[in-house]
Amino acid sequence: MRILYITNSIGMGGASVAIINMLTHLIQQGIIPMVTCPAEGFFSNELKKMGIPVKFIGNPLEIYPKINSWRSYIKYPYSLLQLIWKRHSAYKKLCSCIEYFKPDIIHTNVGPIHIGYLAAKKYGIPHIWHIREYQKEDFGMHPFPSMSIYQKRIHDKKNHCICITKNIFEHFGLSPIKDTVIYDGVIDRKDIKPINQKKESYILFAGRLEDAKGIKELLYAYDKYALNGGFYNLYIAGKGSDEYKKECLDILDEITKSKILFLGECKHDKIYELMYKAAVFVVPSRNEGFGFITAEAMFNGTVVIGKNTGGTKEQMDNGQVLAKKEIAFRYTKAQDLTKLLFKVQHLSNDSYMNMAKRAQDVVCELYDKKAQSRKLSNFYLEIKHNSHE
Repeated sequence: MRILYITNSIGMGGASVAIINMLTHLIQQGIIPMVTCPAEGFFSNELKKMGIPVKFIGNPLEIYPKINSWRSYIKYPYSLLQLIWKRHSAYKKLCSCIEYFKPDIIHTNVGPIHIGYLAAKKYGIPHIWHIREYQKEDFGMHPFPSMSIYQKRIHDKKNHCICITKNIFEHFGLSPIKDTVIYDGVIDRKDIKPINQKKESYILFAGRLEDAKGIKELLYAYDKYALNGGFYNLYIAGKGSDEYKKECLDILDEITKSKILFLGECKHDKIYELMYKAAVFVVPSRNEGFGFITAEAMFNGTVVIGKNTGGTKEQMDNGQVLAKKEIAFRYTKAQDLTKLLFKVQHLSNDSYMNMAKRAQDVVCELYDKKAQSRKLSNFYLEIKHNSHE
């Protein structure tokens, strides 16, 4: 079966890692893939190493430009025209890919890209929309041309949606007849390691430095923690602009700044090493779609403190159902996060290891790459079968 994937991936974010994890196993199950992405980068380099053909089509996220400064306000008309032009150009290149590759299914890997749906309709090919985000509620995105048109398209009888959580599925009111929930494949069970008995004295955050990821909320909480006797340092692994990093530093007391290490963007194996050694991993995202990084931290045997929203909440809820106990610490307000940092700091070794092991077991049960890829392959077969009836 030939599948054409449409991505917005350049670097190695959660959606990029997810599709590479899927493709590793789907190829073994007989899937023949081609992947499109906006431009060359870490993502396309990984695909080339796997022998997967990649086409660069320059596609943008199909969302209205954000206004966050007077410059962006003045440039808004130009930015909107640029979006329309890039979208049109990418659509034409995508059509050329379809005519060359002749896919059985077109699979768009993120919600805010519409050209895959439009091209699939043009050529009469089944389309899958992989919805990984709420858009407005998590990233403040507004679909172009409108949310109502986006809703109409994802509910089209000839379109099929895969949601990465039950909560996103319910948020968009999708149909169990034609749509489904498949969690991202995050880990390989065979790679599991015993939980590190000699944790180092640092808290870890990993993710983009932006408001949606809750980094400022973590810094407010950590500042109070550090000034009131908390002895863990804070390591921040993630990419962000110098301007945003300065905003983050301005939050902190001078004493606290000496306890924080900005590591910048780290490679995947380095993140795993940091997780394995960390005393606690914090996920303060405003409304995480799934929380890829959360599952990875649990797999690496680190106790997680997570904001009780979105995909982070769903992962913790899943764990509570399977393990009959909490697998992480939940919070809703920044002051609660400060209290939980102290709580983890004072956990007994047995309590720490028991929670870390419960979380690791749940992740192995629910988010194994091979098992989730098999579910996706079965969904492809079902759609292909139904399209020929």
